[in-house]
Order: sequence, then C-alpha cells, then structure tokens
Amino acid sequence: MAQMRSSQPRALTRMEIDGGSPVLPREVITSILIRLPVKALIRFQCVCKEWKNLFKTSSFIAEHLQHSTHQNPSLIFEDYGIPDPFRVCLLDSEMRVLEVQSDPFFDSKRCVWTINSCNGLICLGIVNVPRSLSLLVWNPATRETRLVSEVVDGCVDRTLHVGFGFSQTVNDYKIVKICDSENDFLVNEVEVYSLNRGTWKEVEFGKLDGVGMISGGFAFNGAIFWVGLKLAVDEDEDDIEIIVSFDIAAEVFTLIPMPPLPSPVISASDRKYLTVYGNKLALLSHTVSEDFKSSLIHLWVMEKGTCASRERWCCTKKYTSSPYLGCRLGYMLVPVTIWRNEVVCNVTEMPSDYLIEDEGEPDDERRIVMFNITTNEFRTLDIRKFILGYGIFNYSESLVPVGNMHVEQLCF
Repeated sequence: MAQMRSSQPRALTRMEIDGGSPVLPREVITSILIRLPVKALIRFQCVCKEWKNLFKTSSFIAEHLQHSTHQNPSLIFEDYGIPDPFRVCLLDSEMRVLEVQSDPFFDSKRCVWTINSCNGLICLGIVNVPRSLSLLVWNPATRETRLVSEVVDGCVDRTLHVGFGFSQTVNDYKIVKICDSENDFLVNEVEVYSLNRGTWKEVEFGKLDGVGMISGGFAFNGAIFWVGLKLAVDEDEDDIEIIVSFDIAAEVFTLIPMPPLPSPVISASDRKYLTVYGNKLALLSHTVSEDFKSSLIHLWVMEKGTCASRERWCCTKKYTSSPYLGCRLGYMLVPVTIWRNEVVCNVTEMPSDYLIEDEGEPDDERRIVMFNITTNEFRTLDIRKFILGYGIFNYSESLVPVGNMHVEQLCF
C-alpha cells in the first residue's frame, strides 16, 4: 500500500493531516474559494492568516473576478435624486432583485449618479450642497469607498463628461474628466486621474478639436469610449457623429467612424449606447416606425484591424429585432446594454407630439424589456416596483481594492 502511494502525486492521492484535521491541497482550496461570494470571503479572513493574505493577492483577486464575471454576471439599477438618498438594486443571474447596502456618504443632501462600473468597482459623481462636485470610487461588495477629489468649481457650471476604466497593460484604473467650453459643448479641457498614483494630470486632446461628447463613457479592453459629435467645418457640410476612444495606458484619443445608422423618425429618440457583444465593442440603437406604432432595436459590432479596406475599424450589423408594438400605447424602447445574451431596454414614454389618438394613455409604471438575441423575442421585467431610476450597468462583484480610505470592517 505504501508503494502505491509513492507512485502517484502525493497531493492528489490523499488529504494531508494537520493536527488530526483533514486538509485539502492548496489548489483545491483556492478553486473552491474563488467560487464564493465576496461577503463570505470577507468573513473567512478570520479563519486563518494564510487565507486573509491569500484574498489580498492579485492572482486570487483576478481569478475570483474572472469567475464572477462569467458565472455570476449581474445588473446594477440606480435610483437617484433629491430628497431621497441614492439607492442601488442588483439583479443577479437567478433573476433575484437585491438592494445593495449604500455607503453613509450617499445621504439625501447629495445628488449622486453612476458614471460607470468596471471589474466590480463603481465610479460615482456627487454634487454636494451648495456648489461642489466630487468623484468617488466604490466597491459595493467590500463596502470600500475612495473619495478621489473635489472637482474645481469652474467645472460645476460647465458640462462634465467622465469615464472610468481599467488597463491591464499598466495595471491601473483611471478616471477621465472632460470639460466643455463655457460658450459651447466642445471639449475644452481633459484631465486623467490614476488610482495607482493618486494624482490628476492634464493630457493632450488635439484630436478632439471641434468635437463634443453626447454620451456617457463606456470602458472595454483597456479603453474608454464615448459617442461624440464632430462639427462641420464648412456651412454646406453636416455635423457627423463619431465614436471617441481613449487608450487608458497610452493616454491618447482616437476617432472611430460611426456605423451607417438609419435616420431617426423621432429626433428625441435618437440615443445610442456602447456595450459589448461576443467580446467585441458594440453599439445599440433604435428606430421608431414611420406610423409611430412600433420600434426596432439595432445591434452593430465593431472590430479593429479586421477589414479588407484600409479602415482601422470595421462595423458589421449583427441584428435587427422584431417590431416592439408598445409605441401604439405611448411607449418606445431605448436599448442600453447587453446582459446574458439579451438586450436590456428602458421603456420610455413617446413624445406627446407623436402619441396616436384613441390608443389610450401610457400607464405610469415604467418597466424593463429584455430582447433575446437568439430567439428574437421580447419579455418584460417588472423591476420598476423596486427602483425608479434610469441608470442600468453591467456589474460583477469582486475583491478589487479601491484604497485605504473609509473601509468598513465586516469580519466578526
């Protein structure tokens, strides 16, 4: 029997005995632990010093994040506004709606909104009373928050576009702050904050000359993207929509051509959202039919350096949905993201000028509509009875640290 044991790898043939207690091999323990929720891991820090140190290693944090992203993706819904405090609800992979415990910093005296979610960290903008603006990074799972800085007063009276993302190349999270000019909506100033350095720096934005941002920032694959508008140089030319890319590692901007989208029937409904589909950058748009009775969702995928032409980016239309008939009841769909192979859509009221007579008034209860890309079918989620805000973001809980500021001890 002793010979049989010696002929096989020791760690795989039996459990080691430590003080009479069975101990699994280290790799098996790690494989089990990365599958656990963050709340359990924080409590398990008390088990032993080795586990506490393990949970802080970059390799364990990365493995846990990868598993969480692929096996337990969630959606974050925000509820913002005064006088009620900022609230966040989470829709998990089992379709359960859970309220996320907020930080005491999010009280009713501050207007809070979500900028973006990246690797379990959420970047928030906070308008303080009376006239100051703060940026904050929050990990809802670990309950860590990091107040980045107060934004200078000059930006409070100007439109501010903020992006938040991660670059594996430099292993750093960065916040990009874009300020418009006081006289128009064109980019006038760009600053970047590094979570590793803990400092702001100005960056060149010459490629954004004559460009204004018209969407929030979306992070993917080491870059942050916005939908922008480039003003025409000559009077006989039209302004053109573009996609603006910011390389987080190199800290440089690139302009990407917009896919050839159909012209909107209702200008007020002309909204576009950047997302990810098939691990590629994608764009969601929607159109309303000419009779104002239905709306369609369009999905485009953008690939870099794969075209037969000389264009650096190639845009391919992947899907157009079946008609959604809610328009005749006063509703239209606004697709905002993709989650688990479904397009997540806000349901918003049609502009009053386009409501069809004798079709009834839209009810006040807002819902979420999911469009399944595989089956080409719509389904409705009655999520709005839990939360009424409009921000919807993909989210995966993680152990990614934000820093040493304001850490709530959860181990007891």
